[in-house]
Amino acid sequence: MTNLALPSLFIFLLELTQSSGKLIGKYTSICIYHLTTKYKNNIKYNQLKKASVEMIDSKLILELVERGTKGDTPGFQILVRRLASKIKKSDPDFAEKLISQLPETDTLRGVSPIMPSPIDADTRQKLLIEYNPVHLDREPIWNDELKTELNRVIFERKNAHKLNESGLVPVRSVLFEGAPGLGKTLAAKWLARELNLPLLILDLATVMSSFLGKTGNNIRAVLNHASTFPCVLLLDEFDAIAKRRDDDHDVGELKRLVTVLLQAIDDWTPSSLLVAATNHGELLDPAVWRRFDINVHFRSPTLDEIKELLSDREIDQKTISLMAKTFVGKSFSDIERRINSLRKASLLEERSLYEVCSEHYFRSAVDVSEKEQRDIEVLRLHSEGKSQREIHRLTNISRPTIKKIIDKAKGG
Repeated sequence: MTNLALPSLFIFLLELTQSSGKLIGKYTSICIYHLTTKYKNNIKYNQLKKASVEMIDSKLILELVERGTKGDTPGFQILVRRLASKIKKSDPDFAEKLISQLPETDTLRGVSPIMPSPIDADTRQKLLIEYNPVHLDREPIWNDELKTELNRVIFERKNAHKLNESGLVPVRSVLFEGAPGLGKTLAAKWLARELNLPLLILDLATVMSSFLGKTGNNIRAVLNHASTFPCVLLLDEFDAIAKRRDDDHDVGELKRLVTVLLQAIDDWTPSSLLVAATNHGELLDPAVWRRFDINVHFRSPTLDEIKELLSDREIDQKTISLMAKTFVGKSFSDIERRINSLRKASLLEERSLYEVCSEHYFRSAVDVSEKEQRDIEVLRLHSEGKSQREIHRLTNISRPTIKKIIDKAKGG
């Protein structure tokens, strides 16, 4: 091995990372030791060392070594592509040889984890909720701005090789911020499905402990696990573990935990996507916002988006025109729950959804037209068992109009 040419040593290092198991880190370390001891006086080593300062970027070399010793094969391969891009002008043959050693498969696509999912040492419960593959019951409905941000993540990661060839990396980390029920978890699932990657969700109820040292160990275990294979890691309720470091109510251990998280975000492997979600952005340490590649804000759906959601749930247009306005300002999850409740009432009471909605929902003051208010009142009285004659007497609405309103509701 003492006569091994320097480029061949790097090739040997690459070949080791194509293997699996703990031998990766062991033999990578041997190679690095060999590189730094056997070749410290070698002219090629000195040339490469000089080049790493002048044109390769020593940080890239250090990160390459770190990925190799940790057994992070996908991350190592991405960094090799960046390295090859850096040295292509000065040594095209060596750069081409480096790239030729990489597998042709997409390193950002789904790969089964080598290590088992981490567990809490005391309770023996899994720290992560895992979905592989990821399935969605329905396609999400988002505003144009949100669609643009999420599609940008997909586009960059699906074109990672093109970025790597220029020494760039795709989006590695995304921060979702917004009120509960607006689709942050759904967006993480959608990203995982589109990227064909497993989704790992940090279970805060399991990972948080009154012993903050233990909490720190659990979080480190989760981060280390998710960085060893391509996946989407969702850190939900992120504000619970990334609070402001100047919060007087939190002890020093929690502040140190925030520092660990910030460092983990900075060093996150390009092979996996880190997603953090919070309902309370104001609680986050200000430094957190700057660490993420993209910050995405989730807002309440507009009236048009609500109508699109109701139409997607196969609700007739007449009912949508009455219901949609009452949902303005509410979250998607609130709307879904209300829709399901009204559907069940309609089925069990054997009445049209329009009639049920009129009775259950429009007794409150709502910004609707006088004609709509008239229809609502007629249907409410009808649902109470009043005859058309009695409704006419109570409302002074003509009986033909009352009959038309009731017949339309039954037909809807």
